[in-house]
Amino acid sequence: MVKKLKDLCLQCISRNLHTISQVGKLLPTQHKEALLRRLVDHDMLTLEYLPYVTYHLFSPAIKKICFNRCPQISDSVLIQLDLCLCRLENITINGCTQVTDTGIEVLMGKQTELAVLKLRSLPHLTCKGLQTINSKKLRHVDLFNCGNIGNKGIQSLVTKNTKIKVLNLELCYKLTEEIIPDIANFLKDDLEELNLGCLNTLSDNALSLLAVQCKNLRKLCLHGCNRITGECMLQLFSNCSKLQELDLSFCYHILDDPYQDVLEYLPQSITSLSLGGLQADGDMLHNALARLPNLYDLKLCGVNSLNETHVEKIFGCIGGKLTKLDLSGCNQSACDSTLKSIVKYCVNLEELALAFCMRITGEPLLKLLRDNRRAENLKSIRLSGCRDIKYHVLVALVSSCPNLEGLFMAGLKVLDDDMLHSIANNCHRLKEISLKSCIASTNQVSDSGLTELARCCPLKEVVLSGVHSLTNKSVLALANNCPDLKCLYISGCSKVSSAAVRYLQDVCNRRVFVEHRVPNADPNQIIAKNLDTGEYCHVDII
Repeated sequence: MVKKLKDLCLQCISRNLHTISQVGKLLPTQHKEALLRRLVDHDMLTLEYLPYVTYHLFSPAIKKICFNRCPQISDSVLIQLDLCLCRLENITINGCTQVTDTGIEVLMGKQTELAVLKLRSLPHLTCKGLQTINSKKLRHVDLFNCGNIGNKGIQSLVTKNTKIKVLNLELCYKLTEEIIPDIANFLKDDLEELNLGCLNTLSDNALSLLAVQCKNLRKLCLHGCNRITGECMLQLFSNCSKLQELDLSFCYHILDDPYQDVLEYLPQSITSLSLGGLQADGDMLHNALARLPNLYDLKLCGVNSLNETHVEKIFGCIGGKLTKLDLSGCNQSACDSTLKSIVKYCVNLEELALAFCMRITGEPLLKLLRDNRRAENLKSIRLSGCRDIKYHVLVALVSSCPNLEGLFMAGLKVLDDDMLHSIANNCHRLKEISLKSCIASTNQVSDSGLTELARCCPLKEVVLSGVHSLTNKSVLALANNCPDLKCLYISGCSKVSSAAVRYLQDVCNRRVFVEHRVPNADPNQIIAKNLDTGEYCHVDII
């Protein structure tokens, strides 16, 4: 893979704002926005360089900003952005730990054109920071993992912005169920997507009010809301007849007596359903799923209450409709017989997750892989932790599925460089791969396989933690061949230096999140290119 000309131009301009005369006047707005994102992603807002950035790129014409995990984004930067009198339509500030209420208040005070607002993982954001948000056009709000926002902040938000359609409050731990009446009363039928994941105080009374007032809900996440019961679910299913995506994972009490069959009343509009951790009766689950004509995405993670008869019955009924199936963690109920039923009936699968189903050998998959149409449909497969998976099954998988975009094989001891070479030769669309702890006594994964993989696949997310044989050569291969890389996990890879990691982060197009925790590693290792061989190596070791 090579960088596009556009990316090379952006890189060149971003490094020379201080030398190019009147560059701000020559650039169209979309390129200013792209340059600003690149500068933020590469932590180039230093005290020396920031004045050039604000002078050339901060302008009234800017409509969209994306500040992602940048420690240099602070309240002062947001205040300077406000001073340019921009009228933003789309704001994303994610993981910028220096941002506080002060900067958010100033920036949001004049944003009357705002349509999309994403303030994610901001530990210092409180209710005060949300008080100045007031836009009649605001439709999408994402406050994921803002743990210090309380009820008053959300009350102010929904009171002043009553046309919000999408609201994400997942992992906002200070919120309580008392905020639900405000959400329901002010947003009413405009609300279409709501994420209340891990709102542990949510009770039947609050959710019932939501069901009555917000009848146009199409997507609802109640993951971990373990106080709600089946009685409330019946009301929700009855009133919200347009529900399409529903996550009830770990809502343990919805199946308590006398509502064991509550899932049989799911709205027939459901297309995506997650029941992670719910030990539902197999016959009841079959009856419930059989009623859903549009279901294509089913997650039964950790559901170990099903036997082979239940599995045969369920997938015999709905298998032909499914394109996504997740049975991760079903170690007790998932075996080769289960997989045989899946292969037999689920003829249109694009994504299959069997992570930590440790009784599976994968042999039944061979029938699927011999069917070219079905094999070419497969885009993602998760086999992490399936310790008994057979080597020849993996060979058939990577040889038969040219359209794979995600391949997760953490903990598989049978992997070696030959397998990675096969993946590189056949899976030219692969974007995500996990090889965590793939360590064998012999023929283990090494730089040879990883460099070939980097050369042939447009990788974006790579997990290599615990593969101790990897060195800087693998990281540099990713840096030079995968310009769109986003995430790299290499904790435990003690032969990888921090210098190689910095080089990777510098040359990739956008921010690369790297997790690289290595006990007792030398942080001052020096690497350089050998001009005779073209390889990078440790200067201090030669």
